[in-house]
Amino acid sequence: METEVRFVDGEQLSFGDDVTIKMTPLGVEILERNGDDAVKVLFPWARIERVTQRGPQVAAIYTY
Repeated sequence: METEVRFVDGEQLSFGDDVTIKMTPLGVEILERNGDDAVKVLFPWARIERVTQRGPQVAAIYTY
């Protein structure tokens, strides 16, 4: 599943199948693993304009 996050300032980030995406009450949580290392980033809802997810099982657009 591919996920695009568009921010209110116009910036846009895309994430592929290699990351775990969670929608939490605080924002969008991105977890990326590389071997034994893991990086977790939380983007707060106040900074997000739209989240788009596309893939074989899902096609959704979330706007806030």
